[in-house]
Amino acid sequence: MRRSGKYTRAKINKIDFLAIPILFVTMIIFILLGRLYASVVVEDLTKSEHVMLGAFVQLLAYTATILCYWFIKRKSFVARFNANFNYIVRDWKFIAQVFVITYLLSYIYNYGVQYLPGDLGFSETQNELSLQVIFSNPVFLPITFILIVIVGPFIEELFFRHLLIGELGKKFNFKIMGIISVIAFSFMHVTDAASPLEFGSYCIIAIGIVYAYLKSGRKLGVSVSLHMLNNLLAFIITILM
Repeated sequence: MRRSGKYTRAKINKIDFLAIPILFVTMIIFILLGRLYASVVVEDLTKSEHVMLGAFVQLLAYTATILCYWFIKRKSFVARFNANFNYIVRDWKFIAQVFVITYLLSYIYNYGVQYLPGDLGFSETQNELSLQVIFSNPVFLPITFILIVIVGPFIEELFFRHLLIGELGKKFNFKIMGIISVIAFSFMHVTDAASPLEFGSYCIIAIGIVYAYLKSGRKLGVSVSLHMLNNLLAFIITILM
C-alpha cells in the first residue's frame, strides 16, 4: 500500500487475537464445570466416559469462543462471509483439486509408512487412536461430528491460518508465517506420537490447506472448507470401519 510517497504495511487487527484469551478462559470455565459434574452429579466415571466428557467440554469451549469471536467481528461479518462464500462458489474446482491431491498424497504416505521397520512404522497416528473412544458410543456421535467436522476445524483454522498467517504475516511475511503455520499445526497433532514420521501425515494436510489459503488471497472460508472436508471424510471412514 502506498501513502504519501512511502510504502506502509497493512495493520495487524489486534482485536482478532482476543480469540486466544477467550479460548483459554472458556476452556478453564468448562473444565471446572466438567469436574464439578463428574464429582457431584456422577460418582464414578469410566475412562471412556472421562474422554467423552472432555470432548464435550472442548466442544462447549470452542463454541463459546466462536460466538465471542463472531460478536467481536459482527460489523464486518456479512461482508467477509459474502466474500468467502462467493470465492468458494466460484472456485470450488480449485478447492476440490487441492483436497483430492492432498488426500491422495496423504494416503500414499500413510500406506507406505506401515511397512517401515521398528517404531518408525504405524498404521494409525496416536492422535487418531485417541479419538477412537469418542466414536465408540453411537449416542455420542452427533457431538463427535460437531466437534471434529464443524467447530474443531474452524477454531484450528482461525488460530493456525488467520492469526498466524493472515495477521502476523502482515508483519513477518505471509510465506514465512505459512511455513510456521504448517510446522505448528503438525506438531500440535503429534504431541503423543509413537513415531516421528507421524508428523508427515499432518504436514501434508497442512501444506495443502496453507497453499489454498494463500492462493485464495487468505480467505479463512477456503481453509475451513478444506479442513472440514478432510475431517468429514475421516469421520465417515471411521464410522464405516
